[in-house]
Order: sequence, then structure tokens, then C-alpha cells
Amino acid sequence: MQSVEQSGRTVDEAVQAALKALGVSRDEVDVEVLAEESRGILGILGYSEAKVRVSVRPGLAQRALDILTRIVELMGIDAEAEITADESEGVHLELHGSRDLGLLIGKQGQTLAALQLLVAMMANRGQPPDKRKRIVLDAEGYRARRERILSGTARSAAERAKRTGRQVTLDSLTPRERRIVHLALADDPGVSTRSEGEDPHRSVIITPRSTQRRT
Repeated sequence: MQSVEQSGRTVDEAVQAALKALGVSRDEVDVEVLAEESRGILGILGYSEAKVRVSVRPGLAQRALDILTRIVELMGIDAEAEITADESEGVHLELHGSRDLGLLIGKQGQTLAALQLLVAMMANRGQPPDKRKRIVLDAEGYRARRERILSGTARSAAERAKRTGRQVTLDSLTPRERRIVHLALADDPGVSTRSEGEDPHRSVIITPRSTQRRT
């Protein structure tokens, strides 16, 4: 953590000097008062300046990375985490390098999703609304692979629905997975999609439009 110590006639003056030296604003730092100013006797004898230590807080991406790293350590899993993107719309973190990543991913990525939610809540805690960011967590490219598989499954199911004239159901999908299916078939004029049921067993129903016209 970058920090400096500065002195001044008052605590505020010392803080302002430190902010200038660091080139940051007040809401980006933590301030530790090392010594209060003392006016001494008659403002002369025993006079001493205030002294502060001002430390720049780690950015949200770094906080998220630190939190994720600590959680993985506490889980006893030997995996490395890195920041793969830090943009205005969100922070992307990636886990890699462990044989135990399957434990972090979980069935249909549910453990990974829960871990992502936890990291996001902790990293964004105390942040003003305009400073909060979306946290996206992946493990060895799992999300991209899963998205490709789901998109392929959705297109195959849509072809089957059009060929047979019957609706096809894709069972027990997470909210993110349902969104992938809906998006994969959004431009297919031959079918429509809708979600049904209650989580965690909510499904996507793929219906051929020819059947809809007959009904």
C-alpha cells in the first residue's frame, strides 16, 4: 500500500500536504494521526506540529483479488488468482493452476457463482453507488466453455423443436444459463423461448412458432 508521512501546523494541513504528495483525493485514502499539534506554552515553548500517515486504499479490483485469494487459501485450495480486466463496467478475475478447480466451479458452475457473489459483496462494501463495480469470476475459461456448450445445446434443441413440431424443455438452468439460451435463440424466427418453474429447477421452454400459429 502506498503511503507517506507528513507534518503540518494542524492535522488538516498535514493531510492536505500528504494528498498533494500522493496525487490523490481525500476519499481515496486512509488517515492515521501519529501526533496532534501542540501549541505549547504561550504558543511558543513546547510547540510541535501534527503528524499523519496517509495511505492510498487499494482499488476495487485489487480488493476483489485480495479477498478471492484469501477465500481460496482458507478453502485449502492451491490456486492462483489474477485480474484479467479492470474496466469501468466491471472487474474480471481468473482462477487457474490447480487440480482442485472443479471444487471451486461446482455443479453447473454454482459454487463459482456463489463465490463471485461473495467477492462482489465484500469488495463493494462501503463503496458509494457510483463507485461499485460488477465482479466477474472465472476458472480456467470455464464460463466461455460452458457458454459455447449451452449455445450449441440450445440451437440443437431448437432444430429438434422445429423438426418435430413439439416444444423442447431444457431443465434446471441457473439464471445466467437461461439468459445464454434465450440470447442464443433470440434471432431464430422458427422458435420462441420462455422460462418456467421455480429456482433451482427453473427451465427454458423452446416452442416452434408453427405450433403457436396453429393454436
